[in-house]
Amino acid sequence: MSGNKAGTGGLVTFKDSSWLMSVVLYNQPHFIGQPDDVFILWGYALYGNRVGDFVPKTMIECNGQEILTELAGHLNFDDSVFEGAICVPCRMPYITSMFMPRATSDRPKPVPTSSKNLAFVGQFVEIPDDVVFTVEYSVRAAQTAVYQLLNIDREIPKITKHDKSPKVLLDSVIKSFA
Repeated sequence: MSGNKAGTGGLVTFKDSSWLMSVVLYNQPHFIGQPDDVFILWGYALYGNRVGDFVPKTMIECNGQEILTELAGHLNFDDSVFEGAICVPCRMPYITSMFMPRATSDRPKPVPTSSKNLAFVGQFVEIPDDVVFTVEYSVRAAQTAVYQLLNIDREIPKITKHDKSPKVLLDSVIKSFA
């Protein structure tokens, strides 16, 4: 649709979708041995408990074909475009848990105070000013833990504070009125 080569576009979210459905077409082939005429599309929805816009069911109640019907509706495609496609529904109930409201004290530091041989890594540690759900967050947590526990004197890459950027703030205000 966009003319982009597979894997060069970003995640597309259908903002008017009751499910808040998003899809992305990664670099192809996605799997070793994947045939040239097969494409892997990945998608999800944040509100799987809401009734769809094109399928009168919640996403949780839908089978794979019904999910593709909902996607076709948002793309303004005829259902036949996904003829022969396979959709494998998968529930990941904790995927948004890292975005839930919390206090700073709800997550441990990568290396707890006074720890000499214990560290935590991944999405559920506290790194001030960083944003969870990115590879960078997990890498930064691991670097912090390793450098601190092994007394390695190396700088961890700085966090880009987009929320303080005048351009980003102005673009956000403009976008909110669009």
